[in-house]
Amino acid sequence: MPTSEHKADDATRRLTLIPAPVTLEYTHGTALIGPLVTIEDADQSWETLPIEQLSDELRHRYGVTVLRRRTHGTVISLGLDSRLAHDEYTLDVSESEGIRVRGGSESGLRYGLQTLRQIIGQTSRAIPCLHIQDKPAFPVRAYSLDVTRGRVPTMEFLTWFVDQLALYKYNQFQLYVEHAFAFVELSEAWRGTDPLTAADITYLDEYCARRGIELVPSLATFGHMYMNLRTREHRGLGEFPEDADRPFSFIERMEHHTLNAADPKAHDFASRLIEEYAPLFRSKSFNIGGDETFDLGRGRSAQDAPEAGRDELYAGFVRDLCETLARHGRQPMLWADIALESPRTMDLLPGDITMLNWMYEPQIDESNIQTIAAQGRRQFVCPAVRAWSRFFPDYAGAWLNTYHMALAGIKYGAEGMVVTDWGDYGHVNDPRLSVPGLCYGAQNAWNPIEIDAHEMNRRISVLVYGDESGRIMDCLVRIDSDGVSFPWDLAVQVLELEYGSGTGMLNTDVASYVERSCGGELVFDRTLGCADARRRLLLRNHARLERRRDCDRALIDCGSAVVAVLDGSARGGLNPELLWVMLDGQRLFNRLGEELLVLAGGEDACDTKDVTGRALDASRRARLAADLELWFERYRVQWLSIGRYAELARIAHVVWSFADILRRGAL
Repeated sequence: MPTSEHKADDATRRLTLIPAPVTLEYTHGTALIGPLVTIEDADQSWETLPIEQLSDELRHRYGVTVLRRRTHGTVISLGLDSRLAHDEYTLDVSESEGIRVRGGSESGLRYGLQTLRQIIGQTSRAIPCLHIQDKPAFPVRAYSLDVTRGRVPTMEFLTWFVDQLALYKYNQFQLYVEHAFAFVELSEAWRGTDPLTAADITYLDEYCARRGIELVPSLATFGHMYMNLRTREHRGLGEFPEDADRPFSFIERMEHHTLNAADPKAHDFASRLIEEYAPLFRSKSFNIGGDETFDLGRGRSAQDAPEAGRDELYAGFVRDLCETLARHGRQPMLWADIALESPRTMDLLPGDITMLNWMYEPQIDESNIQTIAAQGRRQFVCPAVRAWSRFFPDYAGAWLNTYHMALAGIKYGAEGMVVTDWGDYGHVNDPRLSVPGLCYGAQNAWNPIEIDAHEMNRRISVLVYGDESGRIMDCLVRIDSDGVSFPWDLAVQVLELEYGSGTGMLNTDVASYVERSCGGELVFDRTLGCADARRRLLLRNHARLERRRDCDRALIDCGSAVVAVLDGSARGGLNPELLWVMLDGQRLFNRLGEELLVLAGGEDACDTKDVTGRALDASRRARLAADLELWFERYRVQWLSIGRYAELARIAHVVWSFADILRRGAL
């Protein structure tokens, strides 16, 4: 459990602050903000303080005139205090002396101003007198955003997102990239994806620096090379080059993507990517990925180095990448999952790697964190906002995951926490809906005290969405738990059981993945086609699919309740149209699942009906097909409001393929 210094006073309930300060004490009275406000700072050379944002909020919220030199009126005094730790700050509000913010460094002072911004956002020229003394539990509080598996955000959205990170006291940001950066030699891989460019990265790096956030490169350099290894130019570098021309598959993209660690050309290729990418960042850290190298030792590497074990292949490849980084003065970060599979692998790795120890379940196993700590290695704990492969995040699971990972990280001396936000299966999830998860991570990385989930959600409703009733988050939490009968990931699995489009052939690779996902309880007959496998998968999920009506009622109830309290300002990125587009998408997929179940021979199977009944079924399915196509156009508008076109066509392919199945009336 956290030490006593990470406990917040009960009075924090009077103001809603995220993260909740370590110490907050209310003193007597209130300080009135006059018509003139002076922001007085002893050092005019501050580079990362949000003074301009603070000034704008004072003008907007209070209608006051803000000055930068001493005059009569309310004074906001800024300065350093050598008695405070580097990231520590104090914030004092009094009737007689106004507002005073002190930091142990510019970083601490910046965090104090972010707290003041949150206070100003929920008061009306009368701020309660108080004393705050505050500092973070983890020195590094990072957020990792997937910008490569479907969505490539606009720079406008990325800068907005950085502002959210800064407000909630993150100090590191990673953009996860596989192929969606315009590498000189990867045009065959990134063509048609609207990739980020060198100019984009250098602009964002500068923007992050002004907000006190370190932009750290995060690049797949070993596994997760699916798109790169499908090209004619680079397919020979992978474990299974013969599979490069297989039809695109979201599932195969997550399963088969590993470089041949025994091929020196693969080493040189990964090193060239690092050498092109690293100079764009001022950060001295570099996340080389290295996770989920499932095919390692199973393909060409087994032929090229038959005497080498998987641990030697893995560690040798990573060592070479670390040497490349060292030549450029960079420190490596590495996802820890593969190294944790074998003590020998861990022993063979260099000692200066920061291990990124990820676990995404609400309840975690601390043993992996303990293992790395016992080796004396530097590690960050890495929870998730649990938003991937679904229309709405699993907020309840994300809160528990970030909390338990933070506690375990503190227990075993982790130096940082990285909150991850992935885009598996095409990134159908909208990152604006990840803001609550961002707040969960902010709270638990800064001050992981025991807060009831309902209370934490009330705080987000109030502070992020301006909902004084505190209802918004309770409704959003219900959507994933009560409103989903046919989730996006299950829909993708059903669709991709077919090898290609219109072939009727079973994709045995996807079939094996689905069988593993079902814990061996489902076995497909390989002698039969795709339609039989789809039927078996749908029937296995019949109980869930038949909940459609109850789920739809929950979605409508939640949507209506949220829209009733939204003020139209799109605070926290949430607006009514985005909400209804995502809710309607889930409702349509719920209906889709029910119709597919009928086609699979489930309840009300169409072959038991007369001609009239079958005609009515066909008409109903045709209407649903049209509704899906019309919905996608609304979804497209929301996608393009924050992102480039990128791989939106892959989302369209899923939607339109199901529309075709509905009109065809057969799996």
